[in-house]
Amino acid sequence: MLLSCGGWRAEIAPEQGANIICLQDAGTDVLAPLRASNEDPFLVGSPLLFPANRTAGGKFRFEGEDYTLFVNEQKSGACLHGLLHDAPFSVLGQTQNSVRLAYQNVGELYPFPFRMEVLYTLTAEGLESQYRLTNRSACAMPYCFGLHTTFCEPEEFSVPLGLCQQRDLQTALPTGQLAALSAEENAYCTGAVSRGHAVSGYYTAAGDTARIGAYRYTVRGFDHWVLYNARGSAGILCVEPQRGCVNALNLPNPPVVQPGEAAVFETRITKSE
Repeated sequence: MLLSCGGWRAEIAPEQGANIICLQDAGTDVLAPLRASNEDPFLVGSPLLFPANRTAGGKFRFEGEDYTLFVNEQKSGACLHGLLHDAPFSVLGQTQNSVRLAYQNVGELYPFPFRMEVLYTLTAEGLESQYRLTNRSACAMPYCFGLHTTFCEPEEFSVPLGLCQQRDLQTALPTGQLAALSAEENAYCTGAVSRGHAVSGYYTAAGDTARIGAYRYTVRGFDHWVLYNARGSAGILCVEPQRGCVNALNLPNPPVVQPGEAAVFETRITKSE
């Protein structure tokens, strides 16, 4: 389904996890679009990740109960990104410049029932997105939610990073330790080049607005950033806001939504001033 406003154009795919498979500003691709040559579903648009990134062993324990997800990454033995990115969403309403979608999980994607509602709105300034995660179970629901937002590679970028969540280089799973940013990572905060350089890491957030070339990416409700650029040779830069750290479900104090309550997240992609 197509949305348009001013010079902005977006295409949303309800059957592909409500993903933004095309976002253009005056005919220029802002997010990596869907192409026949794309092999990785996470390197198109801004897929919804639930639970985000890696969950060690494809399982977790919460309030004395054991829960099983699945393992889909053999090198780490982890559950990677969950299944919400591929879920068929229902369209609740649409106008020329907005669409509201929803998916109801009763246990097939995650061992707690939840509802995810997504609202996309194009304005003259850019794209506004809202994600509402409602716990439909009778008990508290732990979670980790993120967006694999895949920008077309910019000339320069900056992201407000805090500390680095250290990880095992073989499995990409966190070690449990936080470290100060390296000199290279400090440059990510002030202005760095992605093309030709491998960018990859997990970080606490030290701010809510990233600059991706000519665009600003502003987020609300998230507390971590993940960066990835496929070793600098794919023409993309993933700037991924995340609520909860990588492997949050297996660490103390993961994010939690209480029964009947909702966690709300927002993002905006606009032109830089």
